[in-house]
Amino acid sequence: MRVDILTASSINGIITPGRGACSHDLVPILKPVRELWEAKYEIRRRHDAVLVGSNTVLSNDPTMSSHAAPGYEVVRATIDSAGRIPPRFRFFDGSVRTLVGVTDTTPASYRKLLEERGVEAVSCGAERPELSLFLAGLEERGVRSAVCEGGGILNRALLDQGFVGRIHLLLLEVILDAGSVNLFEGPGAPFPLRLETLERIGESVLLTYSV
Repeated sequence: MRVDILTASSINGIITPGRGACSHDLVPILKPVRELWEAKYEIRRRHDAVLVGSNTVLSNDPTMSSHAAPGYEVVRATIDSAGRIPPRFRFFDGSVRTLVGVTDTTPASYRKLLEERGVEAVSCGAERPELSLFLAGLEERGVRSAVCEGGGILNRALLDQGFVGRIHLLLLEVILDAGSVNLFEGPGAPFPLRLETLERIGESVLLTYSV
């Protein structure tokens, strides 16, 4: 299964104001226009599911359901083999279909929590989670395409392992602390991109690249 990346970054490639900060902390700084949110939600609805990393869930406590529309089924997914997401988080509120990647070492108590909340546990490895197994598990459950709104670590892993088809980049009119989270965290080989579309939205720019 191919995955598209949907992300917003500063012009120096940073996606949060600081380490450990929430990406939504940028909202009062930038005061984004309504069209920016609409463009983001429209891209989400092109896909069967929204994929985020567990660090993103822990930092933002998101519902990942703000793009809901009549006739569209919201599906959210993450990998959390260590069972770090607290039961009180909105990811487990039962409002939409939710899938979580687990391994053979995932605590039994956490698996029980997932079952009680109606969350689908997707086996994706023995000791360590494997992206390929997780994506295959999503596909087996009818998820044919996903858009990733995770952090730099998940973005880099998807890119390095050859799963990324397109990158939808909202380039925001701000410069952030270079020591914060990069759009693609860590070392990696160069990846040539091809620009498909460019759209100005307020003071921001929406760029779509194919990998």
